[in-house]
Amino acid sequence: MTVSIDFEHDYQHKLMTQSFKEPTILATLADVQAWRSAWMGALSSWHSPYKVLVDCRNLEVSTAPEVLQALDLMVKFFNGFFLRKIIGYSDVEGRDYGQLPFPVLVSAEAAAIELGVRTPKDRAPSDFRSTIQLQNHFQQHVVELNFSEPVLLATKEQLQVLRSKLMNNLMQWHSKWSLIIDCTNLEVAPEAYADLTKLLTVLKGFFLKKAIGYSPKGAKEAYPFEVFRARHRAAAALEAEGSFSGDDADCKSRKA
Repeated sequence: MTVSIDFEHDYQHKLMTQSFKEPTILATLADVQAWRSAWMGALSSWHSPYKVLVDCRNLEVSTAPEVLQALDLMVKFFNGFFLRKIIGYSDVEGRDYGQLPFPVLVSAEAAAIELGVRTPKDRAPSDFRSTIQLQNHFQQHVVELNFSEPVLLATKEQLQVLRSKLMNNLMQWHSKWSLIIDCTNLEVAPEAYADLTKLLTVLKGFFLKKAIGYSPKGAKEAYPFEVFRARHRAAAALEAEGSFSGDDADCKSRKA
């Protein structure tokens, strides 16, 4: 059993947001365990106390005693891993969340106030921010960027969101780093080329050494950074600078 949860990490404000991306019913112990496992995986990037905001609009919970007990034990378990407070929110009429081991308020704004954190944007899972995915390779001093859906980077608003997410991720870094970008789902509009170049220049002021891409969706010239056809070639280019291990470049194109 798996659950589809979008985890958003705001390290600056010590807030983890969890959103169920599709209708989910916690009806068995396996369902609760799937949530717990997904949460534990998301927690691997945290090294400090944090609070959790849960979007419960797609969530329903069984009243079976064993499920309620498992949920209670799950929250107590994470309290031992520096969870300071958890609150949910939902505006779905007629749905009872009283069986959850944490309060569920009527809006994200009300829940954020109760948590004592900044008010989050109420966003749909399909918006631009949620498509941005970052993976940290601390040993290799590399951040890997990819997009879960096709993206045309064209507006200043998109670039501001991208900058915000990259800067937030850098809260975990204390050393120089390089950026490797999966361009499979990324296109850059001509009008955004200069602004993306400026963003990369700004990041160099935050210890970015080099930005490099692979698997271009369009022409290589359409990106304001060097782009290779395969991931392992991009990794090799960074490896030549002592920034990445070729052993981590596990892609099908290596066998092509």
